Amino acid sequence: MTAAQRLARLDSIRALGVLLVIAYHTSYRFEPATSDFIGRVLRVIGWMGVDLFFALSGFLIGLILSKEKNRRDMAMFFRKRFFRIVPIFVVAVGVFAAGDWAFNGGANLPNIWKPLFFLTGYMLPFQGEALVPYTITWSLSVEVSAYILMGLLAWKSWANFRNVLIAIVVLSLPLRIWLAFGLGWEDHTIGLFPPARLDAIALGALAALGTFDRALQIARPALVYGAATIGTIIAFRFLTWYPPFIGTVGYLAFGLAAALWVAALAKIDRPAGGFVSAAASVGFVSYFMYLFHLFFIEALLIVQAKAGIEMGFWPAFIIASALTYVAGLVSWKIFEGPLNAYAGRQKARAPALVP
Repeated sequence: MTAAQRLARLDSIRALGVLLVIAYHTSYRFEPATSDFIGRVLRVIGWMGVDLFFALSGFLIGLILSKEKNRRDMAMFFRKRFFRIVPIFVVAVGVFAAGDWAFNGGANLPNIWKPLFFLTGYMLPFQGEALVPYTITWSLSVEVSAYILMGLLAWKSWANFRNVLIAIVVLSLPLRIWLAFGLGWEDHTIGLFPPARLDAIALGALAALGTFDRALQIARPALVYGAATIGTIIAFRFLTWYPPFIGTVGYLAFGLAAALWVAALAKIDRPAGGFVSAAASVGFVSYFMYLFHLFFIEALLIVQAKAGIEMGFWPAFIIASALTYVAGLVSWKIFEGPLNAYAGRQKARAPALVP
Protein backbone atom coordinates (compact mmCIF):
# COMPACT_ATOMS: atom_id res chain seq x y z
CA MET A 1 0.00 0.00 0.00
CA THR A 2 1.42 3.39 -1.01
CA ALA A 3 2.11 6.32 1.30
CA ALA A 4 -0.41 8.34 -0.70
CA GLN A 5 -3.15 5.82 0.12
CA ARG A 6 -2.31 6.00 3.81
CA LEU A 7 -2.25 9.79 3.67
CA ALA A 8 -5.73 9.82 2.12
CA ARG A 9 -7.29 8.74 5.41
CA LEU A 10 -5.47 11.48 7.27
CA ASP A 11 -6.45 14.05 4.66
CA SER A 12 -10.07 12.97 5.13
CA ILE A 13 -9.76 14.01 8.78
CA ARG A 14 -8.40 17.35 7.62
CA ALA A 15 -11.54 17.65 5.51
CA LEU A 16 -13.71 17.03 8.55
CA GLY A 17 -11.73 19.62 10.48
CA VAL A 18 -11.97 22.38 7.89
CA LEU A 19 -15.66 21.74 7.21
CA LEU A 20 -16.40 21.98 10.93
CA VAL A 21 -14.62 25.33 11.02
CA ILE A 22 -16.44 26.64 7.93
CA ALA A 23 -19.78 25.54 9.40
CA TYR A 24 -18.90 27.26 12.67
CA HIS A 25 -18.10 30.58 11.04
CA THR A 26 -21.01 30.36 8.62
CA SER A 27 -23.43 29.82 11.50
CA TYR A 28 -22.52 33.18 13.03
CA ARG A 29 -23.26 35.03 9.80
CA PHE A 30 -26.18 32.95 8.56
CA GLU A 31 -27.80 31.81 11.79
CA PRO A 32 -29.36 28.33 11.66
CA ALA A 33 -33.08 28.14 12.26
CA THR A 34 -34.22 27.29 15.77
CA SER A 35 -35.54 23.98 14.47
CA ASP A 36 -32.21 23.12 12.79
CA PHE A 37 -30.69 20.90 15.46
CA ILE A 38 -27.56 19.99 13.47
CA GLY A 39 -26.89 23.58 12.47
CA ARG A 40 -27.27 24.68 16.08
CA VAL A 41 -24.86 22.01 17.28
CA LEU A 42 -22.28 23.00 14.64
CA ARG A 43 -22.59 26.58 15.85
CA VAL A 44 -21.30 25.42 19.23
CA ILE A 45 -18.78 22.67 18.41
CA GLY A 46 -17.41 23.64 14.99
CA TRP A 47 -14.37 25.33 16.49
CA MET A 48 -13.05 21.89 17.45
CA GLY A 49 -12.08 21.35 13.83
CA VAL A 50 -8.91 23.31 14.51
CA ASP A 51 -7.91 20.83 17.19
CA LEU A 52 -8.13 18.03 14.66
CA PHE A 53 -5.57 19.96 12.61
CA PHE A 54 -3.26 20.11 15.61
CA ALA A 55 -3.28 16.33 16.13
CA LEU A 56 -2.70 15.70 12.42
CA SER A 57 0.07 18.27 12.16
CA GLY A 58 1.84 16.85 15.18
CA PHE A 59 1.61 13.31 13.81
CA LEU A 60 2.94 14.18 10.37
CA ILE A 61 5.71 16.40 11.69
CA GLY A 62 6.70 13.67 14.13
CA LEU A 63 6.99 11.22 11.24
CA ILE A 64 9.12 13.63 9.21
CA LEU A 65 11.41 14.54 12.09
CA SER A 66 11.98 10.89 12.93
CA LYS A 67 13.72 10.62 9.54
CA GLU A 68 15.66 13.87 9.73
CA LYS A 69 18.17 14.27 12.48
CA ASN A 70 21.16 16.04 10.96
CA ARG A 71 21.83 19.63 9.96
CA ARG A 72 21.29 19.05 6.23
CA ASP A 73 17.94 17.35 6.67
CA MET A 74 16.73 19.88 9.24
CA ALA A 75 17.54 22.70 6.86
CA MET A 76 15.33 20.99 4.29
CA PHE A 77 12.61 20.50 6.91
CA PHE A 78 12.48 24.22 7.67
CA ARG A 79 12.74 25.11 4.00
CA LYS A 80 9.76 22.95 3.09
CA ARG A 81 7.71 24.17 6.06
CA PHE A 82 8.44 27.77 5.07
CA PHE A 83 7.31 27.35 1.46
CA ARG A 84 4.26 25.33 2.49
CA ILE A 85 3.02 27.80 5.08
CA VAL A 86 4.30 31.31 4.48
CA PRO A 87 3.69 32.35 0.83
CA ILE A 88 -0.04 31.55 0.71
CA PHE A 89 -0.40 32.90 4.24
CA VAL A 90 1.08 36.23 3.13
CA VAL A 91 -1.38 36.26 0.22
CA ALA A 92 -4.26 35.63 2.63
CA VAL A 93 -3.17 38.46 4.93
CA GLY A 94 -2.87 40.70 1.85
CA VAL A 95 -6.42 39.80 0.80
CA PHE A 96 -7.65 40.60 4.30
CA ALA A 97 -5.83 43.94 4.22
CA ALA A 98 -7.28 44.79 0.80
CA GLY A 99 -10.78 43.91 1.96
CA ASP A 100 -10.34 45.95 5.11
CA TRP A 101 -9.21 48.94 3.09
CA ALA A 102 -12.09 48.57 0.62
CA PHE A 103 -14.94 47.86 3.04
CA ASN A 104 -13.76 49.07 6.45
CA GLY A 105 -11.77 52.19 5.67
CA GLY A 106 -8.51 50.42 6.56
CA ALA A 107 -9.30 50.45 10.27
CA ASN A 108 -7.32 47.28 10.91
CA LEU A 109 -4.30 48.09 8.76
CA PRO A 110 -2.17 49.58 11.60
CA ASN A 111 -2.36 46.19 13.35
CA ILE A 112 -2.04 43.93 10.32
CA TRP A 113 1.60 43.19 11.22
CA LYS A 114 0.43 41.05 14.14
CA PRO A 115 -1.10 38.24 12.09
CA LEU A 116 1.54 38.72 9.39
CA PHE A 117 4.24 37.68 11.88
CA PHE A 118 2.16 34.82 13.36
CA LEU A 119 1.58 36.71 16.60
CA THR A 120 -2.22 36.56 16.65
CA GLY A 121 -2.49 33.87 19.32
CA TYR A 122 0.05 35.58 21.55
CA MET A 123 -1.66 38.97 21.43
CA LEU A 124 -5.37 38.15 21.36
CA PRO A 125 -5.62 37.15 25.04
CA PHE A 126 -4.05 40.44 26.11
CA GLN A 127 -5.26 42.94 23.51
CA GLY A 128 -8.56 41.52 22.32
CA GLU A 129 -10.09 41.30 18.85
CA ALA A 130 -10.35 45.08 18.45
CA LEU A 131 -6.55 45.37 18.24
CA VAL A 132 -5.69 42.02 16.63
CA PRO A 133 -7.26 41.56 13.17
CA TYR A 134 -7.77 38.39 11.11
CA THR A 135 -8.29 36.45 14.31
CA ILE A 136 -8.56 32.98 12.74
CA THR A 137 -4.79 33.07 12.25
CA TRP A 138 -4.38 32.32 15.97
CA SER A 139 -4.06 28.63 15.08
CA LEU A 140 -1.08 29.41 12.84
CA SER A 141 0.60 30.97 15.87
CA VAL A 142 0.29 27.60 17.60
CA GLU A 143 1.43 25.51 14.64
CA VAL A 144 4.37 27.68 13.62
CA SER A 145 5.58 27.84 17.23
CA ALA A 146 5.37 24.05 17.45
CA TYR A 147 7.21 23.55 14.16
CA ILE A 148 10.07 25.79 15.21
CA LEU A 149 10.30 24.30 18.69
CA MET A 150 10.07 20.68 17.56
CA GLY A 151 12.45 21.19 14.65
CA LEU A 152 15.11 22.72 16.86
CA LEU A 153 14.65 20.06 19.54
CA ALA A 154 14.97 17.25 17.01
CA TRP A 155 18.09 18.78 15.54
CA LYS A 156 19.84 19.56 18.82
CA SER A 157 18.93 16.49 20.85
CA TRP A 158 16.99 13.73 19.17
CA ALA A 159 17.78 11.39 22.09
CA ASN A 160 15.71 13.61 24.37
CA PHE A 161 13.02 14.49 21.82
CA ARG A 162 10.35 12.12 23.13
CA ASN A 163 10.96 13.15 26.74
CA VAL A 164 10.63 16.82 25.86
CA LEU A 165 7.34 16.14 24.09
CA ILE A 166 6.08 14.34 27.19
CA ALA A 167 7.16 17.30 29.32
CA ILE A 168 5.22 19.66 27.05
CA VAL A 169 2.08 17.55 27.52
CA VAL A 170 2.54 17.26 31.29
CA LEU A 171 3.24 20.97 31.83
CA SER A 172 0.46 22.26 29.59
CA LEU A 173 -2.30 21.18 31.97
CA PRO A 174 -1.00 23.07 35.05
CA LEU A 175 -0.36 26.08 32.82
CA ARG A 176 -4.00 26.08 31.68
CA ILE A 177 -5.20 25.56 35.25
CA TRP A 178 -3.16 28.59 36.34
CA LEU A 179 -4.51 30.68 33.47
CA ALA A 180 -8.08 29.63 34.36
CA PHE A 181 -7.99 29.92 38.13
CA GLY A 182 -5.01 32.18 38.73
CA LEU A 183 -5.64 34.76 36.03
CA GLY A 184 -9.34 34.14 35.47
CA TRP A 185 -9.06 33.48 31.74
CA GLU A 186 -12.10 31.97 30.04
CA ASP A 187 -11.97 28.69 28.10
CA HIS A 188 -11.98 30.48 24.76
CA THR A 189 -9.11 32.76 25.72
CA ILE A 190 -6.99 29.88 27.01
CA GLY A 191 -7.61 28.04 23.76
CA LEU A 192 -6.05 30.86 21.73
CA PHE A 193 -2.79 31.09 23.67
CA PRO A 194 -0.01 29.07 21.94
CA PRO A 195 1.99 28.06 25.05
CA ALA A 196 -1.19 26.51 26.46
CA ARG A 197 -2.00 24.55 23.29
CA LEU A 198 1.32 22.97 22.31
CA ASP A 199 0.32 19.70 23.97
CA ALA A 200 -2.23 19.06 21.21
CA ILE A 201 0.55 18.95 18.64
CA ALA A 202 2.98 17.17 20.98
CA LEU A 203 0.45 14.36 21.47
CA GLY A 204 0.22 13.88 17.71
CA ALA A 205 4.01 13.73 17.47
CA LEU A 206 4.20 11.20 20.32
CA ALA A 207 1.68 9.05 18.49
CA ALA A 208 3.90 9.16 15.39
CA LEU A 209 6.85 7.98 17.46
CA GLY A 210 4.91 4.92 18.61
CA THR A 211 4.35 6.07 22.19
CA PHE A 212 0.72 4.94 22.16
CA ASP A 213 1.14 1.77 20.08
CA ARG A 214 -0.05 -0.47 22.92
CA ALA A 215 -3.32 1.45 23.01
CA LEU A 216 -3.76 0.64 19.31
CA GLN A 217 -3.73 -3.12 19.87
CA ILE A 218 -7.44 -3.23 20.66
CA ALA A 219 -10.01 -4.46 18.14
CA ARG A 220 -10.83 -1.91 15.42
CA PRO A 221 -8.87 0.96 17.01
CA ALA A 222 -9.69 3.45 14.24
CA LEU A 223 -13.41 2.98 14.87
CA VAL A 224 -13.05 3.12 18.65
CA TYR A 225 -10.86 6.22 18.78
CA GLY A 226 -12.78 7.88 15.96
CA ALA A 227 -15.96 7.44 17.98
CA ALA A 228 -14.15 8.76 21.06
CA THR A 229 -12.97 11.83 19.16
CA ILE A 230 -16.36 12.63 17.65
CA GLY A 231 -18.05 11.81 20.96
CA THR A 232 -15.76 14.23 22.77
CA ILE A 233 -16.59 16.98 20.29
CA ILE A 234 -20.30 16.43 20.84
CA ALA A 235 -19.86 16.17 24.62
CA PHE A 236 -18.16 19.54 24.66
CA ARG A 237 -21.50 20.96 23.51
CA PHE A 238 -22.76 20.40 27.05
CA LEU A 239 -19.61 20.79 29.19
CA THR A 240 -19.71 24.58 29.50
CA TRP A 241 -20.07 25.02 33.23
CA TYR A 242 -17.68 26.89 35.54
CA PRO A 243 -15.09 26.03 36.85
CA PRO A 244 -13.56 25.71 33.36
CA PHE A 245 -13.46 22.20 31.99
CA ILE A 246 -12.80 22.54 28.27
CA GLY A 247 -10.05 25.10 28.86
CA THR A 248 -8.17 22.83 31.27
CA VAL A 249 -8.75 19.07 31.12
CA GLY A 250 -10.93 19.19 28.01
CA TYR A 251 -8.20 20.21 25.59
CA LEU A 252 -5.99 17.39 26.88
CA ALA A 253 -8.75 14.78 26.60
CA PHE A 254 -9.60 15.76 23.05
CA GLY A 255 -5.97 16.03 22.00
CA LEU A 256 -5.27 12.50 23.21
CA ALA A 257 -8.37 11.03 21.56
CA ALA A 258 -7.56 12.76 18.26
CA ALA A 259 -3.91 11.64 18.36
CA LEU A 260 -4.97 8.03 18.91
CA TRP A 261 -7.47 8.26 16.05
CA VAL A 262 -4.87 9.65 13.67
CA ALA A 263 -2.34 6.98 14.65
CA ALA A 264 -4.93 4.23 14.20
CA LEU A 265 -5.92 5.51 10.76
CA ALA A 266 -2.29 5.66 9.69
CA LYS A 267 -1.88 1.95 10.47
CA ILE A 268 -4.76 0.77 8.28
CA ASP A 269 -3.23 -1.22 5.41
CA ARG A 270 -6.17 -1.56 3.03
CA PRO A 271 -6.90 0.86 0.15
CA ALA A 272 -9.11 3.85 0.86
CA GLY A 273 -12.64 3.76 -0.55
CA GLY A 274 -14.28 6.28 -2.83
CA PHE A 275 -15.78 8.35 -0.03
CA VAL A 276 -12.45 8.63 1.78
CA SER A 277 -10.68 9.57 -1.45
CA ALA A 278 -13.24 12.28 -2.17
CA ALA A 279 -12.92 13.65 1.36
CA ALA A 280 -9.13 13.50 1.04
CA SER A 281 -9.28 15.84 -1.96
CA VAL A 282 -10.92 18.40 0.31
CA GLY A 283 -8.35 17.77 3.04
CA PHE A 284 -5.56 18.21 0.52
CA VAL A 285 -6.45 21.91 0.12
CA SER A 286 -7.69 22.39 3.68
CA TYR A 287 -4.95 24.89 4.54
CA PHE A 288 -6.10 27.20 1.75
CA MET A 289 -9.74 26.64 2.73
CA TYR A 290 -9.00 27.54 6.33
CA LEU A 291 -7.21 30.76 5.41
CA PHE A 292 -9.71 31.98 2.82
CA HIS A 293 -13.15 30.65 3.76
CA LEU A 294 -14.17 33.76 5.69
CA PHE A 295 -13.68 35.90 2.59
CA PHE A 296 -16.15 33.76 0.67
CA ILE A 297 -18.64 33.83 3.54
CA GLU A 298 -18.43 37.61 3.71
CA ALA A 299 -18.89 37.78 -0.07
CA LEU A 300 -22.09 35.73 0.28
CA LEU A 301 -23.34 38.24 2.85
CA ILE A 302 -22.81 41.02 0.33
CA VAL A 303 -24.59 39.04 -2.40
CA GLN A 304 -27.48 38.34 -0.04
CA ALA A 305 -27.83 42.03 0.81
CA LYS A 306 -27.60 43.13 -2.82
CA ALA A 307 -30.10 40.52 -4.03
CA GLY A 308 -32.47 41.04 -1.14
CA ILE A 309 -32.71 37.34 -0.34
CA GLU A 310 -32.42 35.18 2.77
CA MET A 311 -29.85 32.54 1.94
CA GLY A 312 -29.96 30.54 5.16
CA PHE A 313 -27.28 28.52 6.91
CA TRP A 314 -27.07 25.34 4.80
CA PRO A 315 -27.04 26.98 1.36
CA ALA A 316 -24.42 29.48 2.57
CA PHE A 317 -22.31 26.72 4.12
CA ILE A 318 -22.43 24.53 1.01
CA ILE A 319 -21.73 27.38 -1.42
CA ALA A 320 -18.89 28.83 0.69
CA SER A 321 -17.31 25.38 1.11
CA ALA A 322 -17.59 24.56 -2.60
CA LEU A 323 -16.20 27.90 -3.77
CA THR A 324 -13.31 27.76 -1.31
CA TYR A 325 -12.51 24.19 -2.34
CA VAL A 326 -12.39 25.06 -6.04
CA ALA A 327 -10.29 28.13 -5.34
CA GLY A 328 -7.96 25.93 -3.29
CA LEU A 329 -7.46 23.53 -6.18
CA VAL A 330 -6.66 26.45 -8.50
CA SER A 331 -4.24 27.91 -5.96
CA TRP A 332 -2.44 24.57 -5.63
CA LYS A 333 -2.20 24.18 -9.38
CA ILE A 334 -0.76 27.60 -10.19
CA PHE A 335 0.83 28.82 -6.96
CA GLU A 336 1.23 26.53 -3.96
CA GLY A 337 2.11 23.36 -5.87
CA PRO A 338 4.97 24.90 -7.87
CA LEU A 339 6.33 26.56 -4.73
CA ASN A 340 6.29 23.27 -2.84
CA ALA A 341 8.00 21.52 -5.73
CA TYR A 342 10.68 24.21 -5.71
CA ALA A 343 11.11 23.85 -1.95
CA GLY A 344 11.77 20.12 -2.32
CA ARG A 345 14.58 20.56 -4.80
CA GLN A 346 18.05 19.91 -3.51
CA LYS A 347 21.49 19.41 -4.99
CA ALA A 348 22.20 15.85 -6.10
CA ARG A 349 25.09 15.50 -3.67
CA ALA A 350 22.76 16.07 -0.72
CA PRO A 351 19.47 14.24 -1.30
CA ALA A 352 16.61 15.10 1.03
CA LEU A 353 15.06 12.55 3.34
CA VAL A 354 11.73 14.34 3.21
CA PRO A 355 9.27 12.22 1.21
